[in-house]
Order: sequence, then C-alpha cells, then structure tokens
Amino acid sequence: MKKGFVRGVLLILVLVMLLTGCSSNSTPQSKGDVDVAAQLRKVKIGYSGSTCEAATYIAFEKGFFLDEGLEAELVKGDFGFLKDSLATKKIDAVNGLSLAWVKPLEQGLNAQVTLGVHKGCLYALVKADSGINATTDLKGKIIGVPAIGGSQMMLLARDLATNGIDIEKDVEWRAYPAAELELILEKGEVDAIAVGEPFGTTLGSQKDRFKVLLNQTLDQPYAEEYCCIWLVNGDIVSKEPEVGAAITRAISKAAHYVDENPNEAGTIIVEKGYVGGTAELNATILSNLPFPTSVAGGYEAIKKSFEAGRDINIIDKDLDPRELADQCFTHLPGVEDEN
Repeated sequence: MKKGFVRGVLLILVLVMLLTGCSSNSTPQSKGDVDVAAQLRKVKIGYSGSTCEAATYIAFEKGFFLDEGLEAELVKGDFGFLKDSLATKKIDAVNGLSLAWVKPLEQGLNAQVTLGVHKGCLYALVKADSGINATTDLKGKIIGVPAIGGSQMMLLARDLATNGIDIEKDVEWRAYPAAELELILEKGEVDAIAVGEPFGTTLGSQKDRFKVLLNQTLDQPYAEEYCCIWLVNGDIVSKEPEVGAAITRAISKAAHYVDENPNEAGTIIVEKGYVGGTAELNATILSNLPFPTSVAGGYEAIKKSFEAGRDINIIDKDLDPRELADQCFTHLPGVEDEN
C-alpha cells in the first residue's frame, strides 16, 4: 500500500516537472521559432543620445526593426565615432543632422542618404538683456558653439552669410562642450550661442533669461527643410538594397509613431536611458518637431546642406550641390513617405 502510494506521488512529480519544462520561456516552443530567429538580418544602428533620434529608439523599443526582419543592435557614440564607424562598416546606419554630414560626404564617405527624418531642432540664443534682437546684430560678436563646423554653427553661419555677414571676418566662433554653453553665455564670455535639443527648448522657454534669435522649427526658410536625415552604409545600399530599404522603412514607421504619440515616446526614451531630462521635457520637444518622414525631403535636405556648405566655405566652391546630392542620395525600393 505504501509502495503504491509512493510510486503514485513520484509519478505526479515527474509529470509536473515535464509540464513545467515544456512551458519555459527560455526554450523555443517550436522549430519554427528557431528558423525565424535564424532568418533575421543582424544590423547595427548608431546613435549619439539626443532627443532628435527618437525614431531610432522607438524603432528598437516598439519592434519596428523586427517587423522588417531585422535584429538590431544600437551602438552609441559621438559624431566622430559614428562617422568613422559608418565608414568602416562597424555600424550599418545612423540618424544625423544634415549639415554635419556635408564635409564627410563631400570627401567620399561611403554612405547614402535614404530619408528625411524630421524638421527643426537647431537654435541661436542670446541673453534677454543683451540688446541683440536679430542675427544681423551679431556682426563683431563672439559666438559659442558645441563644435566648429557642426550643424549648430553651420545653420547660424548660413543665416549670417545670407544677410551679408562674413562668417570668417565679422564674427568669432568658439567651441565649448554643449552642456557648458548656458553658463558661458551667462558669464558673458560669448555674445550668442548656437545649440540643438534639448538645450534649445530648455533655454528658449526661460524668456526672462534668454532670447531666441533663430529657431529652425519656426523661421523661414529653414522651417520647411528637414534637418535630420537617415544614412545607410553605401555597400548595403548597393549590394543589399532590400536590407537598406528595411532599415529605412523601420525608421520611417517609428518616426510616424513618434509624431502621433510624442508623450509616450518621450516617456520611453527617458525610462530606457537613451536621453537625459524629464519625460515631460522630451515629450514637449517631440511634439514640436514635425516628424513624418519624407524621401524627397531627404534629398532636398542634403542638397540644401551642400549649397550651405559651399556658401560658407565648408566645401569646395567649384562643386555642384545638385551633383553631390545625386551622388549621395538613393531612393530605395519599397520606401515611401509615411505622412
């Protein structure tokens, strides 16, 4: 009687163990799951940690890369690292400020622009009591920027040149870490600063302390131009265009999601540690950025950036901006506007 009882208990325990093992989340439930995982194309996507790159984070977090058959890994670095990594195939694609990529592309960087991601995101500011009321008042002034030749400097330089100010002789440019520009301006070491997000929104909202001279989201003609573009390694575009298209479509869908859900996107990118600041601040920034993507907008953005680069002596004046844009842009098959 006891032996029968013990055998029964042991049998029940074995069955429980078998059933538990079969439902484990760590074990593929079928050969099909293994096959699907094996079929995913691994890609590495670069990012620097700015709010403007929300589409990159959302494409990863909301599964848009997976939907396109991609197993994505996000790789963080500064502009120099991302530029070199794209050139050496250590990353496959990256979001970038169009003006910042003009010189590398002119010099033959093996990459193709495939999309305009969003508009806006660059600013020029002065102290509220500075007496400076327009960019034309900056003649003879000192301007602080995060990097010489960076997008923030180039947008303001473009505006100054358009208004007849010699950007080499009439103003002085000084580079400081982006996080220090607020203090540098307050201390009077510079007369104006050129910044991106989140600094533009953060400082621009403090009207008792700062005055916005230039807002790329609102001021013409810049408000109609895409500031951020999507770049894909040139070998992928030429040899695996379907992969380049899949990466680009994932970003386009993610950008559209950000445009429709800025509050949720702002929360996600803060909680997941991609950006600093609060969820509310990032949601505000995202709600102010026009995010629906544009293929044609990407082409126009890089062409305009080449024109600006030529006008402010960043690239050779003898080069044709349209020819450069034609060389550096590809409309990948199956990639269409999401708006």
